[in-house]
Amino acid sequence: MDEVDVALSRMLMRNSRTPYSELGKELGLSPQMVHRRVQHLMDVEIIRGTYAALSFKAMKAMWVIVHGWSKANSMDEVAKDLRSDPHVAIMQVASGNYVYVHGNVTDAVGLAELVTSVQRSAKLSEPQVGIVQTPPLGQDGLSGMDLRIIKALANDTRRPVNEIADELGTTAKTVRRRLDRLMKEDLVQLSINWQPDTMGDMVSQIHIVLKEGVPNEKAAYLMIKKYAPGIIRSYTFSNVPGFIFLTYCNRNAREMQDTCRELEGEGVFTSVVPNVIRAIYHYPEHREAVLQDLLRKTGKS
Repeated sequence: MDEVDVALSRMLMRNSRTPYSELGKELGLSPQMVHRRVQHLMDVEIIRGTYAALSFKAMKAMWVIVHGWSKANSMDEVAKDLRSDPHVAIMQVASGNYVYVHGNVTDAVGLAELVTSVQRSAKLSEPQVGIVQTPPLGQDGLSGMDLRIIKALANDTRRPVNEIADELGTTAKTVRRRLDRLMKEDLVQLSINWQPDTMGDMVSQIHIVLKEGVPNEKAAYLMIKKYAPGIIRSYTFSNVPGFIFLTYCNRNAREMQDTCRELEGEGVFTSVVPNVIRAIYHYPEHREAVLQDLLRKTGKS
């Protein structure tokens, strides 16, 4: 992947329904060229489809990442075992069997259950927990029609509005208005199933610790200004100030080492540690179950 492919992947993770014309305008490409690049990423299975799901905000849940060194013999077995935990959304495996399990919980009890589940399945001796801050849900919430629209986009976020309207027995104007509101208020996640393990590039989860007194905003500005071309996404945590996960794409090990040396030389970090991601497991059935449960409750009400 080149920098354009990385940028495309990043933008489609944020909103996989973005028109190719808008993506092209951002990248200085024609819509046709954007389409060809996206199709190529799908052909080589770096992008394995699009999906729509309730956002963590809509679920009134916290986004949690449990991570640490695994002593399990088989990562495939760990991934299989975690299918029994409905909290789990994604599991990433990095070099040395360092695992990152992304999940959602609604309270302290759910958090304890998730950590215990991951610790047991992955055999983590010292699990670390990061809580990604999620904005509170607004007063309006989600209607039955909102939920049905999300379900209609569940496995293909680029479906035409007219097609969805016909399926749901409503008007295109209604679907467009409701979908715009869902996106504006961050109640729906429109993203891609992204599998970097299929390519020759190196995708690393870089653990960064800020020097005491350095605000996150300063680090964010530095990364946007200097390192944006390789950044897939970044995470900061409400319970661990000054700690950042940076998902970063390099073409090879030498480039990855150079990136880490540059970060170390910026003078604002005390630690820069990369873990190369080698596998990603997705659990779409868990997010679909939450949506189905809400649809059933809405139908009963």
